[in-house]
Amino acid sequence: EESPNADSLLMAQEKDRFIANAINSLPEKQRSILQLRDIEGKTYKEIATMLNITESDVKVSLFRARNEIKEKITQKKLLFL
Repeated sequence: EESPNADSLLMAQEKDRFIANAINSLPEKQRSILQLRDIEGKTYKEIATMLNITESDVKVSLFRARNEIKEKITQKKLLFL
């Protein structure tokens, strides 16, 4: 029989895999902006300069990307209720 720690590890791995898949399913621009902001910690201004877009566009794309990820997480949680 598996230990509680093994179960926790499997759950954490599944969660990480799910989130990675959700991020990878985003449109390229949203995925890039999410990566640069939330993973690499770049500022809105840095991202705008790197991608040659406005800071407003960065914020809108990031908002949409985060909402899409939240929606996928919510849908998955509903499947397990």
